[in-house]
Amino acid sequence: MKIGLISNEKFKSYSKDISLTINSLGHKAIILNRSNDLLKNCDALTEAIKKGRIDRGITIDDYGTIPFMFIAKTKGIVVAQIADEHSAFMTCAHNNATILAFGGEISTLHQIKNMVKAFISSQYDGGRHKVRIDMLDTMLEGQ
Repeated sequence: MKIGLISNEKFKSYSKDISLTINSLGHKAIILNRSNDLLKNCDALTEAIKKGRIDRGITIDDYGTIPFMFIAKTKGIVVAQIADEHSAFMTCAHNNATILAFGGEISTLHQIKNMVKAFISSQYDGGRHKVRIDMLDTMLEGQ
């Protein structure tokens, strides 16, 4: 699996450490920061997913809120703002989340690495959960 990572300037070192963790699990981490502008990097991350260059994404900034709010408006991509391992696993399994937004001021690097491991190990269950995803996509069609 290919995992794209973006961060703000303050948490670039987290991206590098997390990429090492992802690679050690047999996956490929790709740091997609192309700018000092976090929202431009969010665009790069969502485009990479839409075009199939990566399978999932990770964002890291102070609180995870700005990337979450920005990416949540992108049709076809489900993003979750996460601060615990159970949610990291379940948001993929139940919501088909492809991007997690982390806050480095909320979670430690160690905690984020554990959440990334949970996220990577999870797969979408589909079934009854697909109704929710379809409803979200329908809401975004008018935008």
